Amino acid sequence: MTQYAEAEAGRGLDPVTQWGLVIEGFQITNRKLHRAVADAFSLDPAEAETLLRLTRSPERRMPMAALAREAAFSTGGFTKIADRLAKRDLVVRNPCADDRRVVYLELTAAGVKLADELQNLVADIVRKTYIDVLGADRATMVAEAMAELREANATL
Repeated sequence: MTQYAEAEAGRGLDPVTQWGLVIEGFQITNRKLHRAVADAFSLDPAEAETLLRLTRSPERRMPMAALAREAAFSTGGFTKIADRLAKRDLVVRNPCADDRRVVYLELTAAGVKLADELQNLVADIVRKTYIDVLGADRATMVAEAMAELREANATL
């Protein structure tokens, strides 16, 4: 039995190999997703992630600092992403009425349209490259396991 066949059987793999297979599977699948998004919308991964986060947020807006934190960017690095999206008329910055330190990044009408199309494309690709490959039950188990890892390691 090969190392990868053992991986499918779930036995006999050392921790480093197990983790390597997780990372390799994620990276190759994620590259395929990002390539399709770039081809369809000319968005880099950070821009696409920002639009997806905004489209899932109440009122399709979020404080810029929260967006930067969730996407693991510095505020300066995230400002550049927001600038590129604003230049394409996909987002606008709106100051908070109650706290002048807070600036919201909000989808424009064009941003809502593109983000909805983006979400549909991403859902289609995720179905084809992840859910259809693993099956719905295993895909759900992987997602739940990753959520558990996120929670367990968020403060480390």
